[in-house]
Amino acid sequence: MIRRTFILAVCLATAPLWIVGFSTRLAFSEWFIDFEYSRKDFPKDRWGLPDDVRKDLAKLGLQAVLSDEGLEKFKKARLPNGNRAFRDKEIRHMEDVKNFLKYFFPATYLSFIVWFGCFILLKEERWKAVLHSGLFTIGLIITVGLISYINYDFAFTVFHDYVFGEYTWRFRLKDTLLRIYPMKFWFDGTFFVIALSFFISVSLTISGVLLKKVYQ
Repeated sequence: MIRRTFILAVCLATAPLWIVGFSTRLAFSEWFIDFEYSRKDFPKDRWGLPDDVRKDLAKLGLQAVLSDEGLEKFKKARLPNGNRAFRDKEIRHMEDVKNFLKYFFPATYLSFIVWFGCFILLKEERWKAVLHSGLFTIGLIITVGLISYINYDFAFTVFHDYVFGEYTWRFRLKDTLLRIYPMKFWFDGTFFVIALSFFISVSLTISGVLLKKVYQ
């Protein structure tokens, strides 16, 4: 009994990480950048930088946080007027993001392996792993979603201060990172991850209910 309770607890602990992690990884893709820049309400650059240039730089930023080669290209990026696209502080922040993702995404995959292993070990009580993982993650997602919706600036600031440090990610309005990734980009990205994570969690919950009928 104690052993099964522990295994179920591990399922609950690992489920939110892999569910949110998989959703986040899907958002870290060029298709999401294309989607955001194709929206009519996506904010224009107040200093007139063309959207096609901004989009190319945004994709370069994506490559920078996913690979060493992409980061080197990011460092060398230039604006149409020939000036450096990114200041040293912006480059350091992207290095910080890259280092964070270097651990976050592998932790996502590992947490799924652990969760699935626990699912297998529970045998006739596997439905509990699926059902409770879904319900637990739904609760967390709703909580985070409400906080983000009520005061997104607060949620954004707390996350960045905690993960990257208070003074490493704050930039000037004219810095290129803020111009290619306006706040709306992050707002939409956050709620894409929340929505997809919620869908996965609901699917797990429904699957758990169906499995319960099979085992009982």
